[in-house]
Amino acid sequence: MAGHLLRTPSFQYYLDQLHSRFLPHREGVIASYIPELSLADPEFFGIALVTVDGHVYQAGDSRQPFSIQSISKAFVYGMALEDSGERQVAEKIDVEPSGEAFNSISLEPKTGRPRNPMINAGAIVATSLVNGDDGEEKLQRILTKFAAYTGRTLEIDEAIYQSEKVTGHRNRAIAHLLRNYEILEGDPEQPLDAYFRQCSILVSARDLALMGASLANDGVNPITGVRALDSRKVPRVLSVMATCGMYDYSGNWIYQVGMPAKSGVGGGIVAVLPGQFALAIYSPKLDPKGNSVRGIAVCNAVSNDFGLHMLRVTRMTTKSVIRSEYTAVEVRSKLSRDPHSARVLDQEGHSILVMELTGELMFVSAEIVASTAIESMTGRGCLILDLSRVTAVDQSASTLLAELAEVLAERRKSVLITGTDEHFAFCQAVNRYFHGRAGSPSFNFADVDRALEHAEDLLLEKFHPGLAEQHSIPLKDLPLCVGLTGDEFEFLQSVLVPQNFEKGERICREGEPADWVYFLLKGRVSVSLKLDYRHNRRLGAFAAGWMFGESAFFEGHFRMADIVADTSVELLALKPGSLRDPHDPAGQSLLARLLANLAELNLNLLARANNEIRILSR
Repeated sequence: MAGHLLRTPSFQYYLDQLHSRFLPHREGVIASYIPELSLADPEFFGIALVTVDGHVYQAGDSRQPFSIQSISKAFVYGMALEDSGERQVAEKIDVEPSGEAFNSISLEPKTGRPRNPMINAGAIVATSLVNGDDGEEKLQRILTKFAAYTGRTLEIDEAIYQSEKVTGHRNRAIAHLLRNYEILEGDPEQPLDAYFRQCSILVSARDLALMGASLANDGVNPITGVRALDSRKVPRVLSVMATCGMYDYSGNWIYQVGMPAKSGVGGGIVAVLPGQFALAIYSPKLDPKGNSVRGIAVCNAVSNDFGLHMLRVTRMTTKSVIRSEYTAVEVRSKLSRDPHSARVLDQEGHSILVMELTGELMFVSAEIVASTAIESMTGRGCLILDLSRVTAVDQSASTLLAELAEVLAERRKSVLITGTDEHFAFCQAVNRYFHGRAGSPSFNFADVDRALEHAEDLLLEKFHPGLAEQHSIPLKDLPLCVGLTGDEFEFLQSVLVPQNFEKGERICREGEPADWVYFLLKGRVSVSLKLDYRHNRRLGAFAAGWMFGESAFFEGHFRMADIVADTSVELLALKPGSLRDPHDPAGQSLLARLLANLAELNLNLLARANNEIRILSR
């Protein structure tokens, strides 16, 4: 699935590759027992997939019209359940797999009841149970209902209808046999004619995918929002599709592919993964059982590539998988930087996008993430995906997120993934996908904060080379020194004590008396709180150009967290107690100025924190 010329969202690329992969497969024969079907171009090959949130993916001849044929049976059965009620339908149509071909005369010996609604006998009865006084009214109801599924008006191919009618002697015999058992009432030719016409309705792979997606979406068309089938009937339809939809191949199908499906001799197949999507294929060459050769191959590939068997143990997905989405202009890392760097990030931070995910990542939820990210990353350079609130990542989601990283890497964008401590299998799957190739996302960050700090460094380096490097900031440029007079600044310099710490050294310890305020001239430090013997929580961080330890300005306070050097650091330490001498007006004046600046800084930090809370809470 990997590629080097990616230009589209990851799953669209996969579908295009899938189409190219199976296009050379030319096995099978076109159905000829209905003469008009034999005229189909054997090279037609279209694929469409529609998710329950309305995303549509298409490849090849996805809009090429063809006759729906037996695929109509599943949807008309749902109509019969709505119009006549489950009890009456059950009296006339069983739901047991027949294990026989679609045109088998499979009736209960004593009652004449068809074995299931997916064979022709059951389908003719289902058509008779649709509301309407005659065949024409029943057909119009079917067309109206199908329009709710597809979002457009469908037409009948008159040539195929006539061909079916002229050659449909076996179906005519089945209809009269059903009338003999009084399963059909009145003139059997009327529901039979409506059945011939319903099988001749023209659809495309895209139409079928929408019809299937409506079933996957509990009966509601995911694009138009129109309800096509009563929610209570959806499980009934999907059940018979799962057990009977592929005729005498149904057992193998559910074992290998694992999705409710329905095929038709016109060359179509629609497969449904409830709660997630529907996949439809059109390719007219059939195998000996009457199923599209390419269609079965595509469904097998999609199911296996993404682990989509419906009997895999998974929980319900959710459309609200993206808990929060924001840029580094709106929410920055906890690292307080010098004023110049902060201004650059305020101007360019939109280039960094954070997406905090939640819940369980399966095919649809991961597809939502991938498609949203592709669109949102236009004009941006770095994507941070946070999985700390994700409960599980299945095989299909791992593949889609790996493909997303590859797409973005080809577009010279970086992907950082955080919160993976509980998702070892996901990390392994992504690493196997790339197998040492360039473009693999980075998992090197404990949380979003650390990833944001790294992304900010890269951004500063891009727009102002050298700005993110470890360099000294003059004391006069520190925010706490703003507005100091020459005498005050000179006095401050005279009472400062130079200090140096190496990476990893503790500068302040939680619980110690707060005696010193530190002016950070070079390097970075982190403020962290010990949670237990293994875990710390970073509360904040400071880069050169800032100060920390301000609780020392107030007497009797103790350190409330540890402060540790992240790099080698150069500090100037101030003991505020030395400025409190009532007989030293210069010291008191300097202390008052520093406290005023501190208050201004804290008000600005509070305003930014409030804004970030609003963004993270929306």
